[in-house]
Amino acid sequence: MNLRSIVLPVLAVAGLVATVAAVKKMEFRTLDVPIPVSPAPSPFESRIAATGLVEPLGGVTYVDAADAGVVGRVLVAEGDRVKAGDTLWELDHARAEAEYGLARAELSVAEAQFVDEQARLKALMESGAAEIVPQVERVAREQSAKVAGARVQRAAAQIDAALAQLHRETVRSPIDGTVLFVDVRTGEYAPPGGRRMAIGSIDPMQVRVDIDEVEFARFAQGGKAQASLRGVPGSSLPLRFLRVVPLVQPKRTLTGEAAERIDTRVVQVIYELGKGTHTVQPGQVVDVYIEVPASTD
Repeated sequence: MNLRSIVLPVLAVAGLVATVAAVKKMEFRTLDVPIPVSPAPSPFESRIAATGLVEPLGGVTYVDAADAGVVGRVLVAEGDRVKAGDTLWELDHARAEAEYGLARAELSVAEAQFVDEQARLKALMESGAAEIVPQVERVAREQSAKVAGARVQRAAAQIDAALAQLHRETVRSPIDGTVLFVDVRTGEYAPPGGRRMAIGSIDPMQVRVDIDEVEFARFAQGGKAQASLRGVPGSSLPLRFLRVVPLVQPKRTLTGEAAERIDTRVVQVIYELGKGTHTVQPGQVVDVYIEVPASTD
């Protein structure tokens, strides 16, 4: 008998036994997959089911500086309540303040020169020598006084320009509300056109509900509406109809469900969010049920 015909089967069996033994020694861990929470049941027999995004009443207002520059100081943080006109943050004012100081100094010099020219002209006219002074010199004196006055106006305009620059470098709140988001730090360079701070009115808030364009034909403004928090069984938040957004848009508020369609076009309906037993934060996604009258269904 050939030695190879004996050794190869023995090695194959030994390898199989070793593999089985190694697999048995391995520890298999079962992943703890969270059990999905079922949405709250609808309180209406006939309804439209939709999703809504909680947001400040009137929407989110983003603010930023009009010019680029280094951030000088930030005066607010998330959660702070502000009034319209309150300073939120400022760019470094070193250059603008220097220009303002220079403009004030130039105004002082221009005013002094204007007063001096006015005094010289007045002395010339009141001395009785105006008739014997050559007309050319008298006109030159009057012109000098006018030039001095123009310099005063120019210096005053430079002060206004410096103050306007200081104003552009100061970011103020355009509305009464709460600071929702801050993405600006002292000392960093801030180019214009970003969304570095968000403000909104969160007492009360609103819900922007996305209704599928197919379902919107059943929608009635007078129907009752109710929202519920995801993952909080029994939560109930009353809704009050505000308005319908006329433009049909692609769906942007996604729930993350596997069966969710992303090519859906929706009609957005805005509701005012009433107070419930649970705390709601701007940006939360809620389940919404809207009653459909029997005549519409």
